[in-house]
Amino acid sequence: MIKFLRANRKKLVGLFQIALSVVLLVWLLGRVGLAEVVSTLARINWYWYALAFLLFQLNVVIRAYRWYVLLRALNDEPRFGYLVYLYYVGFFANNFIPSGFGGDLVKVVTLRQSHGHGSEALSSVLMERVTGLVGSSLIAIAALLWNTSAHAANVELPWPLWLLIVVTAFGFPIAFFVARWADPIALLRRIYPKAPSLPLYDKVERLINTIHRYPLRALVSALLISLPFTLNLVLVQVTIADALNVHLPFGVFALFVPIIAIINLLPITFNGLGLREGIYTFLFVPVGVPAATAVSMSLAFYFLRFSAGLLGGLMIAIRSVVQFVRAPQQT
Repeated sequence: MIKFLRANRKKLVGLFQIALSVVLLVWLLGRVGLAEVVSTLARINWYWYALAFLLFQLNVVIRAYRWYVLLRALNDEPRFGYLVYLYYVGFFANNFIPSGFGGDLVKVVTLRQSHGHGSEALSSVLMERVTGLVGSSLIAIAALLWNTSAHAANVELPWPLWLLIVVTAFGFPIAFFVARWADPIALLRRIYPKAPSLPLYDKVERLINTIHRYPLRALVSALLISLPFTLNLVLVQVTIADALNVHLPFGVFALFVPIIAIINLLPITFNGLGLREGIYTFLFVPVGVPAATAVSMSLAFYFLRFSAGLLGGLMIAIRSVVQFVRAPQQT
């Protein structure tokens, strides 16, 4: 039995993620009302949602450029257009692979096969994710300061939500800068010599080594690119809300985006389904959004990600046809 579990670990984890998504969605939709969610989505303003779709595609281009900058820092020079293509391929893979990191794995493998630099591909994808989260947190800090100033809109949030926002906003930048300019692994080993036996130790050490691998200029550039990326992602959330007739201050979305970004990365459910809808409810209901509308906002955002995957599948098909047509001419 143990051998069977070990041999089929990835499949079992994938099935568990799918099952958990189904359970969470059924439970959540049962509480907020499936009919109400369907009715809310049916009333969506397609002009605003089309704008959200276009903004989402712009974010794909920005993310690809951030990846391009990180790869160039490692003396790797793939074509920028090819990286944009790989991003859409990654979204296509995420439509079918339970883990939210499945698309990243496909990007790494494809870039390694076409470019031959496996370690650079892996570390650049990892750093692209990390700098994106840190950039989102920096925007959240600015929004937090704005929302607590005398000029901010009067937004009442429960203290657990404020605590979550503060920890998210400050936690990632602090951890990132400590990892970059200090040596937390060496310090941990001095304090606790048996640290290498701790769970996730190898992954944390690999992440810190990856951060140290990049020159400061490349990291600063990636973080600077992350700022317009995050602002555009906030605009995506705002336009989705407007499409569903939800009108909240821009700063509220800037506070919530880092939390949503983290949920999108957690490999707990199938691409965040169920878990993300729950966090949307937790975030937006306290600011006056009906629960069914909050769930609808989350599903509308998921459909944008899904549609990017469909575009990726179309690009793969077109690229395959073009290569098939050109092949006889090259032989």
